[in-house]
Amino acid sequence: MEENEENQENLTKHQRRELKREMRKQERNEEVSKIQKKKRSKMIMKVGIVAVALVAIGFFFMQSNTTTANVIDPRGSSLVKIMPTSYDFGDVSMAKGTVSTTMDILNEGKGDLVIKYMESSCMCTTASIIFNGVEGPKFGLHNNPADWSQTIGPNEKAQLKIYYDPTVHRDLRGPVTRTIKIYSNDPVNPKKEVRIDVNQVA
Repeated sequence: MEENEENQENLTKHQRRELKREMRKQERNEEVSKIQKKKRSKMIMKVGIVAVALVAIGFFFMQSNTTTANVIDPRGSSLVKIMPTSYDFGDVSMAKGTVSTTMDILNEGKGDLVIKYMESSCMCTTASIIFNGVEGPKFGLHNNPADWSQTIGPNEKAQLKIYYDPTVHRDLRGPVTRTIKIYSNDPVNPKKEVRIDVNQVA
């Protein structure tokens, strides 16, 4: 009888020890869980900070590029616009001689457009600038005036007058394509090219 009571008492002591051990284990698990939660929170915060920083850097570079583009060209487009950029004369006869056409040159920028120089692809083709009713010198393939320029203010318009002389190539018959290059201070398109087409006949 006494032996059974002692066993029950020992069993109770053993159960208490196990209970304490389980409690300590549970406390350790809770402590580890808290530490892991803190680490996750810190990681999420770091990722958030990095993401915000990357967005801010991207925005800064976009603004910087926009600012640079605005410095080069306030409207984000070419200063010089030419309309049309090509013209077809159709049949041009030797008997009728030189033919001509005009194209509009418009300054779409906020600063002055300065036409500095022009040249053609062949001696048969020449071009000049007409501004405020005054026609400037003719430019061709060779011997073009060196000390010349034409300033066109913002939103102002001039004309590019192009001449084609079929007598330069008396034996030529059939389709012909010629180009005129216009050099200016346009920061986007400092060299613009226009084209004429001709079908030369007798």
